[in-house]
Amino acid sequence: MRSLIASFPDQLSAAAASMAAQPLPSTRPEHDHVLVLGMGGSGIGGRFLSGLLADSSGVPVASCHDYHIPSWVSPKTVVIACSYSGNTEETLAALAQAIQKGAQVRALTSGGQLGAMAAEHGWPVLTVPGGHPPRSQFGWAVTGLLHHFAALGHAPADAQGVLADVQASADALRNGSEEIVALADKWADLLIQKTPMLYGDAALEPVLIRWRQQLNENAKRLCNHHVFPEMNHNELVGWESGDDSIAALFLHTKEDHPRTAERMRLCKEIFSKAGASVVEVHAVGATRLQRWMHLVHLGDWLSLLMAEKTGVDPVDIRYIDYLKGELSKMA
Repeated sequence: MRSLIASFPDQLSAAAASMAAQPLPSTRPEHDHVLVLGMGGSGIGGRFLSGLLADSSGVPVASCHDYHIPSWVSPKTVVIACSYSGNTEETLAALAQAIQKGAQVRALTSGGQLGAMAAEHGWPVLTVPGGHPPRSQFGWAVTGLLHHFAALGHAPADAQGVLADVQASADALRNGSEEIVALADKWADLLIQKTPMLYGDAALEPVLIRWRQQLNENAKRLCNHHVFPEMNHNELVGWESGDDSIAALFLHTKEDHPRTAERMRLCKEIFSKAGASVVEVHAVGATRLQRWMHLVHLGDWLSLLMAEKTGVDPVDIRYIDYLKGELSKMA
C-alpha cells in the first residue's frame, strides 16, 4: 500500500494520459440528470464528482451506493456505472434497474461483468488497469469520471482542460510531497491514541468521507465525520460528553463559507475546552480539483502511517472478505 500511495501523483498522470487516448462520443445525449453508481473505493468517485462539479454542472448530479436506484431515473437520465472489478454486487443490481428504466448507461471499469456488459450493449466505457485494491485507484476513478462529465458538458472545462487540471494536480503533489508526508506523520502520532472526528464545510463532505473511509480500511480505525453548518444544529450538543480521547480535525479550503468559517472557529474553542485535541488542515492548490486532491493525498498518507505505527496491515480486509463469503452462500 505504501508504494501505491506514494505513486498517487504518477497514477494521476497515467490516468490523464490514458483518458486522453480513450475518446468518448462527441454527440451529447439529451438528459436532465446524471447518476453515478458505485460502492466503496469505486463509489467515492461519484461523491467526489457530485461535490466537485456542484458549481458547474448544468443538471443535477447524484451518486448511488445501494442495490436500488432513485425513482426519478428515466430515459433522460445518464447513469455511469463505476466498478473497479466490474463485479460489484450492489452496482450490478442497481445497473439492472437502470437498464429496465431505459437510462442512458456509461461505464468505468477494469473489466469483469460490467466490462462484458458494456461491450455487449455498446455503451461508452472507459477502461482502467486492474489488479489493485479499489481504494488505491482513486486517481483513475476520479479522472475517468471527469472525462465522462467533460464529454457530457458538465465539467468546468472541455476534456483537454479537465485532463490538464488533473496533470497539474499531479505536478503539485510531487512538488509538495515532503511536506505532505511530514504533516501526515505528525498527525498520525497524535491520532494513535485518540478517536478521530473529521469536520469541514458542507461542500467538502466528499473529501471528509474519503478520509473516513481510508482511516477505516487502511488504519482499521473507527471514526466519524460531520459538516458545518448542519452539525451546529445537532452534534454540537453531543460535545457535552467530549474529552481528551478525541482529536477533532478541521479540513479547510479557500471556498469555506465566511459564516461557516466563523462557526468552525467558535467550535474549535468549544472542543478545546472539552479537552479534545484540535488540528487544522488547510488545502493547497490553484484550483478546486488541485486543493481537493491535496487533501485526499494527505489523508491517504495519514491513514497509511497510522497503520504502520500501530502494526496493522493496511491491505487486509478480512471482515469484508468474511462478509462476502457468507453472502455468497445465500440462494
